[in-house]
Amino acid sequence: MNDHELARKLARETGALLIGLRNHATSLQSGEDETHSALAQEVLGSEGDRVAHDYLMEQFATHRPEDVVLSEEGDLEVARLQAQRVWIIDPLDGTAQYSSGGDDFAVHIALWDAGSQSPSQIAAASVAVPARSELWSMDEPIQRYQPTGSPIRVLVSRSRPPREINEVIKKLEESFPDRAPVEVIPMGSVGAKVGAILSNHADVYFNSGGFYEWDLAAPLGIAVHNGLSVTDCSGRQIELNKVNLKVNDILVCRPELTTSLVSVLKKQ
Repeated sequence: MNDHELARKLARETGALLIGLRNHATSLQSGEDETHSALAQEVLGSEGDRVAHDYLMEQFATHRPEDVVLSEEGDLEVARLQAQRVWIIDPLDGTAQYSSGGDDFAVHIALWDAGSQSPSQIAAASVAVPARSELWSMDEPIQRYQPTGSPIRVLVSRSRPPREINEVIKKLEESFPDRAPVEVIPMGSVGAKVGAILSNHADVYFNSGGFYEWDLAAPLGIAVHNGLSVTDCSGRQIELNKVNLKVNDILVCRPELTTSLVSVLKKQ
C-alpha cells in the first residue's frame, strides 16, 4: 500500500481501537466492583495513549521498517534529524477529552519527507476523529467551502484559551461586519478543530500558547490539502522535523480571513 493508504489505515484502525477501549472501560465502570472501577479509570487515563502508541509502532515496524517514527509517546528519536522520511504521529491527541467521554479527540498520522515540495514537507497525512466518525486524508477529494455569510466561528483551546481572543474578535467584527457577532467555540484536539472547519462547523483556529509538532503535523497536512490557510501567527510557513520540536503558535483559517487575523496577531 502507498503512504496515503497506510496513513488512512493507521488513523482509522487506531481510532477504532481507542473507541473499543473506552467502551470497555465504560462497561467496567458501570458495575459495583471497586476493582473494576479502578481499572476503568486507568484505562481512560494513560492506557489509551500507551495502547494506541504500541499498536502504531508495531504497524510501522511491519509496513515501513526503514522509516523513522516521531511519536508523542516515544523516545523522540534523534535519528530523525538525518532521515529522509519521518512519520510524525500523535496516537491520541486530546487525552483529557478521551478520558472524560468527549468526542473532540483524534489520531494524527503524518509523513514528513525531506524531498517533498508540499508545505511544511508533509507528503501524506490522515486524521481520525473516531467519536465523530470523521476520517480526513490528503489524497481524498478537496472539501470545497462555500461562504454562507453566517457568523465567523473561532475555535480555541478548551484548556488554554488564547489571551488575544478579544482583540481577534474585535478585528474580525470590524473587517467583516456582515458576519458579526463572532462566535467562540472551545474544543480539544487540533485534529478535531481542523475537522470542524472542514465540515463547516467553524472558520478559524489559532493558538498562541505553543505545542509540539505531533499536535500539528497531520492536521496541517489535511488543512492545506483542502485549501485552508495554515501559517504561524505572523503569517509564515511552519517548518517541521526541527531540533526543537516546540511550535510557538499556529493559525488555521479560511483564506479570506488570513490578512485580518495576521494583522492583529502579529502585533501581540
